[in-house]
Amino acid sequence: MKCKILTTLICGAIMLASTLCFAAVDSGKIALGGISPGMSETDLLNTFGQPNRRDGDDWTYPNFKVEVERGIVKEISTTSQAIMTPNGVHVGQAAAALNTTFGRADSVDNDYNDTEYTYLSTDGLKKIEFKVVNGVIAKITCELRD
Repeated sequence: MKCKILTTLICGAIMLASTLCFAAVDSGKIALGGISPGMSETDLLNTFGQPNRRDGDDWTYPNFKVEVERGIVKEISTTSQAIMTPNGVHVGQAAAALNTTFGRADSVDNDYNDTEYTYLSTDGLKKIEFKVVNGVIAKITCELRD
């Protein structure tokens, strides 16, 4: 009887701990189309060439936008299905892919027309956000955290 109670308590504690845990995304998985926050401007230019448009720190390429500050990629965003995360998540996919791929979000922000799911890197230096509209991923943003 004592063994059953102890087993039940241990299983309950494990279940409680797992529901309180959030996703911890490997820092290398916070990227879009091979661009990751923290990448050098030089590496970005060597890989993708000159942007179609530059407006100060904001660079626009055909399928994504990049914010470059002091020679470092600060933020990457896309609304294009052509650009994916390293694990294959892309705009146009059902939001259910987020739980399957990344686990439980570190934060969920429900707005009037959309919901934003935010996942932090294990080292705490980066984050990836997914804007979801009507159950479908509409925008993905990766960035260095302040």
